[in-house]
Amino acid sequence: MSEVQRGEYLLVRNMAESERLEMQYKAWQANIGYLLHPAIKQHDRMRIADVGTGTGIWLRELAAVLPITCQLDGFDLSGVMFPSKNILPENITFHHQNLLEPFPDEFLGEYDVVNVRVMVVALSHDEWEPAVRNLMTLLKPGGHLQWIDCAAHECVVKGEPEGKRATNARYGLDLFRRTLISLGKTPNVAALHDTFQNSGLESCQERIYTLDNPETREDLNLTVVVGVQHILTTVFKMHKLDEIQSMHQITALREAMLSDLHSLACYYCFDVFVVVGRKS
Repeated sequence: MSEVQRGEYLLVRNMAESERLEMQYKAWQANIGYLLHPAIKQHDRMRIADVGTGTGIWLRELAAVLPITCQLDGFDLSGVMFPSKNILPENITFHHQNLLEPFPDEFLGEYDVVNVRVMVVALSHDEWEPAVRNLMTLLKPGGHLQWIDCAAHECVVKGEPEGKRATNARYGLDLFRRTLISLGKTPNVAALHDTFQNSGLESCQERIYTLDNPETREDLNLTVVVGVQHILTTVFKMHKLDEIQSMHQITALREAMLSDLHSLACYYCFDVFVVVGRKS
């Protein structure tokens, strides 16, 4: 039986997940509205790390608005979703790294900003503070840690017509929650601000964005449903999912969830937290 690696991402790593991540990113950004928190002062020689970079979309968008003299480094446990080097600006570089393991000396104390996103399905409940403390080692004095994550466990269905219930859409969410809980992926994202302070970061700020922008609801619905599908697929292949007996069952659940959302014109909604703190 496969075991869950420390810091292991519970979603599949393939083209479909790359597409889902980029759609999810755009839906979140439509609600957040910025790449770097307003508290972070920008200059033309910044060195910025993106940890858990995935497809590198955040770095690619950042490269489009920052001077080419800024150095942008992406880190991820797996390089499967890294984009091809020939489509990247020359100031973006990718590296393999588990965010819970010590970073090589060459990166320590080198960054003005360390950005991390969507660890809610990667970190177990007892790994969040160690992750923050490890990421802080990358920062220069005065550098900022920026963490963007979601209260995925608190996702709800909104907009159901009176007297109607999106049974399959709700069941998929419930199975998602119970699956993550069974594997210890039960972070309290609302406690991230306190974790920043307890780890010694200063001038900590938190902003909460409810993802209810009507223009992104359809895309957000799809990213949630496909995310549930991909998590169930990963965990099923690990032989850790008693309730699902076949891949066909997972595919059928995906279609039933989407059918509910479409026929009832309802939508998924949850909060995204942006937390930022400065190293003394």
